[in-house]
Amino acid sequence: MLTATGRAGVAGFGAALIAFGAVMSTAPAQPAAAANISFEQCNGVSNTGGLTVQCDVVIVNNLTENPLTTGSIVIVNGGAPVASADLVTSVNQCNRSANGGGGTLLCTVTITNNITVSGASAPTPATVNQCNDNQPDGLGTAPNLCLPFPATTTGATITQCNGSGNGGGLVFPSSCTAAGTISSALNVAVNQCNGSANGGGARIVCSTAIVTNVLPVGDTIPPVGPTTTLAPTTVAPTTTAPPVTTAPQPPVIPPGTLPQTGSDSATPEALVALGLLGVGGAFMLAARRRSQSS
Repeated sequence: MLTATGRAGVAGFGAALIAFGAVMSTAPAQPAAAANISFEQCNGVSNTGGLTVQCDVVIVNNLTENPLTTGSIVIVNGGAPVASADLVTSVNQCNRSANGGGGTLLCTVTITNNITVSGASAPTPATVNQCNDNQPDGLGTAPNLCLPFPATTTGATITQCNGSGNGGGLVFPSSCTAAGTISSALNVAVNQCNGSANGGGARIVCSTAIVTNVLPVGDTIPPVGPTTTLAPTTVAPTTTAPPVTTAPQPPVIPPGTLPQTGSDSATPEALVALGLLGVGGAFMLAARRRSQSS
């Protein structure tokens, strides 16, 4: 569900890019390093009873030694990818939201960092500070679990679900999960779902996942901008229709005429001759009988 705040997050992201472009326009014409910018979504919204806040962001950062291939892609709530020459190093999502009774908070942050620069440190587990300052029967207490728990690192990479779910009667399943890796070559920070879902009978499900890939310099990484895949062109085979064979048709006989059947057909003249022969034979037979009787 795309909330007004979710759309504002995209607008804010675009505004940051525009502001960065304005600064760059006054600088000398030369390759420049990418700026580190913040992304914000769904903060301080839907704090009346019975509302649901559902927000999602997917971020891909590409850090290379070439400014032309360094940048990020941001996808908000499954929408169209937004490409930028900047790197998103801070995310603030779903803080101080869904605090009305019976509110529901469903928020997800997914970050992939692809790094191909000299001297980049190998990825290490991201530090976590989550599910603190919550009431005893709230987040972090079975069956509404937090992973990892306890997690109290100060200045952690992922800080989430602190002071949340404290209205009583937290609805199962509620949970907060944090996992991932990070490299000092590209530090990112996520603050999510803090001070939220504090109405009675609320539900909260928040998660952050960060994957960091440190690759050899010069390795190919996914392009910064969205690509268009052309559908293959299918060429229909050329076919030739077989010749049409027409079966012979019987002759059309006009009404009232007899068909000609060759030499076996009797003509009128032949019929007359046969009749005369028959009459003559009868007279000869009668004369013979008279002569025999006399």
